[in-house]
Amino acid sequence: MPDPHQDSRAELHRLAPTQRIAAIDRDLTAMAPDTTAAATFHRKKLLRMRDAARLEAGLTTNEGLQRENSSFAQHDFSQANIVWKPRVRAEG
Repeated sequence: MPDPHQDSRAELHRLAPTQRIAAIDRDLTAMAPDTTAAATFHRKKLLRMRDAARLEAGLTTNEGLQRENSSFAQHDFSQANIVWKPRVRAEG
């Protein structure tokens, strides 16, 4: 099944990064709260394109995107300890 949003994303790729960011923001705002798989994948592709355009425009860094997109970004795991606990098998 062909992607119905492929042409609109191709048009977005032709824009300059800052124009692309504004156009993607407008598209995301205008999207209906549709929960179909096609709409979900289109939204995710637009979000990825927006992140790529922000990097290309120099508005953020890879580290900045990682902090924004990761739920664990605020945690410092450099001093984390791994605790191994033996598993006890249930006898049946």
